[in-house]
Amino acid sequence: MATESAMTGDAAQAYRVLCDFCSTMLTESPSGELLGRLIDQRELLLEEPFSAVALEAATGLHDLLASADKQGREDFETAVKRDYTYLFYMVGASHTSPFESVYRTDDRTMFGPTTLEVREAYRAWEVQVPEFGSTPDDHLGYEFAFLAHLLGAAADAQGVSEDDAAKRAFADARTFLSDHVLVFARVYLKNVKARAKEPFYRHVAGIAEATVASLADALDARAADEIDEAAYLLAR
Repeated sequence: MATESAMTGDAAQAYRVLCDFCSTMLTESPSGELLGRLIDQRELLLEEPFSAVALEAATGLHDLLASADKQGREDFETAVKRDYTYLFYMVGASHTSPFESVYRTDDRTMFGPTTLEVREAYRAWEVQVPEFGSTPDDHLGYEFAFLAHLLGAAADAQGVSEDDAAKRAFADARTFLSDHVLVFARVYLKNVKARAKEPFYRHVAGIAEATVASLADALDARAADEIDEAAYLLAR
């Protein structure tokens, strides 16, 4: 796989697309408009970069969307919205908090030290989360959005032969992966797959898992810290 200095602009753009997708799926409420757009554009899930990085999960999501289009969108929308509420708002019941600090503090609290570290990483690139100050910055969906921002910046810099700027963006993406995403995303996404009541978010989590693993390989990134996965992993 390509290292950060050897990754092409096309590869960076491909990973940007994947990270943007994962960010949207993990942060946006599944409105009828969003789900309708996914259904209408589902064939893209069978193409690169999805087919190259997350073939099984992307194919599964494509087939689920095709079935929803055939059998009725309204029931599908209702089921996905119900699961979204359970996974992202009823975390006391689902135990699937998307916030990094929950996995990296002894008392499993939000707005922990890693939240501020993530905020500083964003600030260095003039990035700010929606509802700044009231929503923790270390939501995995926002972290995916930040990676997409860095990869887009790297690709743009390469496009105009600004090699130093590209190297900085790739280096910061590698560091952010190592210091934050790789430490907790695997456990969180496995828990989403275990606790989701509908297949939609299981497929989304599968695409996100594959994206993190492939991007880490491409940038030669390794988790800088370890958490006790057994303490956090949930049974189905």
